Amino acid sequence: MKKDKILAYLDHNVLDLMTKGDPHNVRKLLREYNITPIYSDETLKEIQRSVGYESSFLNLLDEIEAKYIEPILDKNFKQTGQTNIYSVSPKVVYDSFLSNQKENPIGDFGLSEMLMKFYGGQENYSFKKILEKGVDDLQKYLFDSLEGINELVLDQSIDIENIKAVFKDIPELIKSQSKGMVRELDSKSESPVFAFEKATGIGPVLLNNISHPNVVEKIWELVSKKIDSPAVDIETFFGLKPHKFEKNSDRKQTLQEKVNAIYHQLNFLGYYRDSKMKKERRFRASFSDMTHASMASFCHLFLCRDEDLVMKAAAAYEYLGVQTKILHYKANKPMQPTANTSAD
Repeated sequence: MKKDKILAYLDHNVLDLMTKGDPHNVRKLLREYNITPIYSDETLKEIQRSVGYESSFLNLLDEIEAKYIEPILDKNFKQTGQTNIYSVSPKVVYDSFLSNQKENPIGDFGLSEMLMKFYGGQENYSFKKILEKGVDDLQKYLFDSLEGINELVLDQSIDIENIKAVFKDIPELIKSQSKGMVRELDSKSESPVFAFEKATGIGPVLLNNISHPNVVEKIWELVSKKIDSPAVDIETFFGLKPHKFEKNSDRKQTLQEKVNAIYHQLNFLGYYRDSKMKKERRFRASFSDMTHASMASFCHLFLCRDEDLVMKAAAAYEYLGVQTKILHYKANKPMQPTANTSAD
């Protein structure tokens, strides 16, 4: 990929409209300005959920010569802040994506369900039940990963039986350490998101009237007056740096991780919050939007039609100094500039 190429990350809603007539003339924009369209694994997940239309999206990506972006991970599968961009058939990438899912069906061990319940979802399950199932699933995954390990040639100093003993104790250890937290959460009659809003008066009605610039700072000014905790500063509150007691507290987060952190916290607080978050489909869609925003931070442009996504991404980009420009398309209107987008 030439360094002078303009990279444009296309959100799924833009791709969707391009398969239905391209009312915003995105193809023309890409062609006339020699812009390289970019897609990611999150795009592939959305294509997978578009049952019956998978070929339409893959054919479109092939037609516009879209490139696949993939974050580079370190040996511990942590983000490095770098990416690779590949020129390969979208159909080949998609088939590989599906194959990898089949071979490695790893969930998030209850994290999504726990967060969904924060928004009032998972009504038939307590926080305690969700946590217990998550750690039990984690234990099963860990034991499954050891299958056949005795047949391999290993360093004799590795004590497999000791590892198994540790795995066996994990559920009770986590349940014991989390007992107080889940008891407190389950004692509340309201979801944590709406309980916070009720207690502080901070929510969509207030936050959506905040204008650029300095959206994150303005929101923190409101929040800090309510929580009044000297141990928490703006960076800690928005998840940009860990508490000192957290594991790997000295690890520096990547830009992608920071975009995710601010975006998630803004959504929690109610700044252009995604609707119907307690429903699984909408919750998954919201997390896809967050991931699209963070992946787009590797590109020069981010083309999007979802106002809630655009506003949260623009706020995160502004605070972090991300140079990505957002092209915000609106229904039956020309492209609208956002706070970090020039009107030229």
